[in-house]
Amino acid sequence: WNMAANPAQMAQLAQLLTQTVAGNMEAMRGAEQQLRAAEVQPGFGLVLLELLRSGSVDASARQAGAIYFKNYIKRQWCVEGAGGGISSSDRQAIKQHILSLMLQAPKQVQVQLSAGLEEISITDYPAEWQSLLPEMVQHLKTSQDMAVLKGTMQTAHTVFLKFRAQARSEDLLREVKYTVTGFQETHLAVFTATCTRVLGGLPADQLVAHFELLLATIGAFFSLNVIDLPEFFEDHREEYFRGFLELLKFQHEAVAGQGQQGLLEQVKGAICECFVLYAEKYQEEFMPFLLRCVQEVWTLLVGLDQQEKNDQLVAKGIQFLSSTAATQWPQSPFEDPNVLSGICEKVVFPNVLLRDSDVELFEDNPLEYVRRDMEAADQETRRRSFMDLVKAMGRVNEAKVTEILIGYVKALMEKASQAAAGQAERFKDACIFLCIAMAVREQTQREGVTATNQNVNVLDFFSSLVVPELTSEPLSQRPVLRASCLKFVTVFRNQLPREQISQLLPAICKHITAESAVVHTYAAICIEKLLRVKDKTPQGQVAPRYDPVSMKGPLLQMVQPILQIIAASKGIPMNEYLMRTVARIFAFLKQQGAETGLAMLGPLSAILIAMAANPSNPVFNHNLFEAVASIVKVCVPTQPDTVENTLLPPFGQILERNVVDFLPYTFQIMGLLLDASPSVKPLYTQLFARLLTPELWRAQANVPGLIRLLRAYFTKHACFAELLRSNMQAILERFQFVLMNRKTEVAALDLLNAMYQYLPIEFYQQFLKTLITVLLTRLQSSKSPKFKRDFVVSCSLCIHKNQSVIALFNEIQAGLLSNLLLNVWPAVLKMPLRTDERKVCVMALAKLFSVEELRQNTPLVGACSLGLIHLLGLASSGKTKQNGEEGSDEELENGAGQEYEVSFNKLRNTDLPGAAAGLAPDVPDLHSAAKASLKPLGPVLLQLAAATPELQPLAVFLQ
Repeated sequence: WNMAANPAQMAQLAQLLTQTVAGNMEAMRGAEQQLRAAEVQPGFGLVLLELLRSGSVDASARQAGAIYFKNYIKRQWCVEGAGGGISSSDRQAIKQHILSLMLQAPKQVQVQLSAGLEEISITDYPAEWQSLLPEMVQHLKTSQDMAVLKGTMQTAHTVFLKFRAQARSEDLLREVKYTVTGFQETHLAVFTATCTRVLGGLPADQLVAHFELLLATIGAFFSLNVIDLPEFFEDHREEYFRGFLELLKFQHEAVAGQGQQGLLEQVKGAICECFVLYAEKYQEEFMPFLLRCVQEVWTLLVGLDQQEKNDQLVAKGIQFLSSTAATQWPQSPFEDPNVLSGICEKVVFPNVLLRDSDVELFEDNPLEYVRRDMEAADQETRRRSFMDLVKAMGRVNEAKVTEILIGYVKALMEKASQAAAGQAERFKDACIFLCIAMAVREQTQREGVTATNQNVNVLDFFSSLVVPELTSEPLSQRPVLRASCLKFVTVFRNQLPREQISQLLPAICKHITAESAVVHTYAAICIEKLLRVKDKTPQGQVAPRYDPVSMKGPLLQMVQPILQIIAASKGIPMNEYLMRTVARIFAFLKQQGAETGLAMLGPLSAILIAMAANPSNPVFNHNLFEAVASIVKVCVPTQPDTVENTLLPPFGQILERNVVDFLPYTFQIMGLLLDASPSVKPLYTQLFARLLTPELWRAQANVPGLIRLLRAYFTKHACFAELLRSNMQAILERFQFVLMNRKTEVAALDLLNAMYQYLPIEFYQQFLKTLITVLLTRLQSSKSPKFKRDFVVSCSLCIHKNQSVIALFNEIQAGLLSNLLLNVWPAVLKMPLRTDERKVCVMALAKLFSVEELRQNTPLVGACSLGLIHLLGLASSGKTKQNGEEGSDEELENGAGQEYEVSFNKLRNTDLPGAAAGLAPDVPDLHSAAKASLKPLGPVLLQLAAATPELQPLAVFLQ
């Protein structure tokens, strides 16, 4: 394929790419800037692909080019229209060539191209990329080259992964059906042929490639079966499961892991995942294979030793036993008490005691230990999967399982009383572990344990084993057991009574000074979770269980030691758990922590500046700014000057040095500072022009923070009137830029909403018509229901604030409003909306209905009135569930992006008290405001309701 890439362009591109990895900061930055400017030119993608294909280009330039290609696709593929994105001819050519190019490329280039291909397929496959599936099938059917077969199947596996992540919808079912129909026969042929060759005895050197092919084939099997069981796969269950069961028995040194899991363990793990899928979703079709599969997995587990390379396979095998134990089968193998005790003895007990390798991990790699062991771990560890198995068997026969396990706990305690100190510590640790496994019945990530096994006395365990351990001195003794005791308190935080915890609190807080990194981290996690415990009051409200006044002392004593550990990089460097605890303590104490908080802003700023040199842990960065924000929120209303004087200098440095990872957070906190500042500092005026530079808006992570800061300028429009008027055009150009990118279009409407809400209309009146036209164009091309929702809320806010804009719509196009109110509005009004969004939607409708031509349009009034019934919660089912309410104090845990581009994370504490009223602070009570403003509609509605009974509730409401 011939491209328009001339040798000079290629050479120049190769030179720039080589500079991006050369190590000279100045040259790297310059090359990066030139490339960024070039990537939005038509043809750039093709020259880059040609460079990756060319054998004559230096290997390091190809490698740098591959990485650049992946990030270029991530940045630009979602951008549409003016000012960015990739031209449609480039898109077509990239899609046409990327697969064949990837299959020929060297390994390092292949990995990056594969990631680029996956990114494109997420948005384009299958509707916009219809050549991909036939091209993959063609390679798999005709190629004799193992590398091509393997590369193609790995690509198919990657492309189909998106089926696992999406919610069920008509579109998704269509996509899966198209994929299954086009791929099923080829998939089965590749699977059976590969199985036959592997099981028939292959030379060792060929086994590795065959197992890589199997791993991708089984991955694709899972994705194609994950939504529904396709008919083809149901008809060919026998071939697939026969292959799976044979592969579980297969052994060969060439593919087994050495030290860490190898292909053999990965393939067997993937097979266990397919078993779990069928056992949980397709019981009837799985029934004929149930006993064979349980038998094979059981045999597999009993035969695996304690080596770490088997950990994930053991975890997946156990997960299969757990899911089959937890399911009702006509003849469940788990109902036999002998099977239960056999599983406990052969599978659970051998894996309960910590191994030497676990204790080494505790000491040498505390971060990894914490990640695997604490609640939020995704890692499949042996211990976590055994907990699930014990729970699942408990569902079958709780009394029997508890009896077996309590017997074992007693035996372990007996052993502990006679063993040497090191062994005794491990025996007691195992007891705590078993108690958690037995007692926990239901738990959620946010709430912790919500139901326990009544046969286990948690409180007894707490007072006999946990309290004595945590109150004993010195803190350096038995660190593994201390960590487990802290974990016990964390897990059962809802069940342990307030009095007992309050007595133990000083001892828990003291553990922040322990030398062991796992121990001081667990102490911090324990406190952070305890402060989030809430109880229902008799009135049905939810209130925090602990009160700031009584806990203030021990909590504030933790802050300084935590900041010292972080500043000195002791234990776990950039310890995100410790930082989160500091943020939580100040968010919990509010005014009670104001004085200490103010004193801590200095040390926190010093940490900010120190970390700015190399901000490598995104979750830590998030929590660091969250801590700063939680103090600012409390202190800035009463002491704005002190807070600004402490923070503006480090923020100035971050902006000057352009610390990319910190900018999104800095903008948010500056928005909060500006909101609260009684006198506007010169920095804000100087900064304004820089905030509008296109450069900053190109980084998606900055966008919501920039909008938060602009909102503060809008709020203070009296001080910035001239600045805002002269830059209005530029602000709206940024709005349009953000609107054209699918990843940021939601934020664009936040910017408009801030403008409507805080700026007087004369600031933007002259631009309104263009604005609405741009929005309508986007509405036509957008497929996202969320965008429709945000569009309706935003227009409603605009109309609610300025009734005069109603006339503008029909100036753009006659009958436009009636069209929107009939075709876009009704669906949105039935979606879950927040209280403030419901308020503006109702108030806007009231104003719209004051327009004669709309009020005369019966179908329109009918459709919108049904929406009103939903918004006002008047439906006969009592209260309509409005699940758009946000939990104000709970964060989404760690969405921080580990990619090159920082993903945006909203800080929880960047609004002043009182901002909770959101878009409609002027409407305190929705029902009384609605009654008054909809009054004129009464007569029209009475007539309508007579003919349409479902409108009756609204007519009654308005009488």
